[in-house]
Amino acid sequence: MRTESASAGFYDLPWNTRHPRTQILTMADLLNGKGIDYPPASQVNVTFKKAPKAKILPKEDQEKLF
Repeated sequence: MRTESASAGFYDLPWNTRHPRTQILTMADLLNGKGIDYPPASQVNVTFKKAPKAKILPKEDQEKLF
């Protein structure tokens, strides 16, 4: 099982970090604090811009919409 997992290779990120494509963790590993090796979310989600916050209209203008 570990051989098959290792044969999946690595996921190479543009900023020269490598993470295994498949990982096998036993219950003992999880209980001992071992975690999944994956890139931080701040590095992965860099292609999308955040939408601007919506402006809250005054009550008079909200009533005009209906």
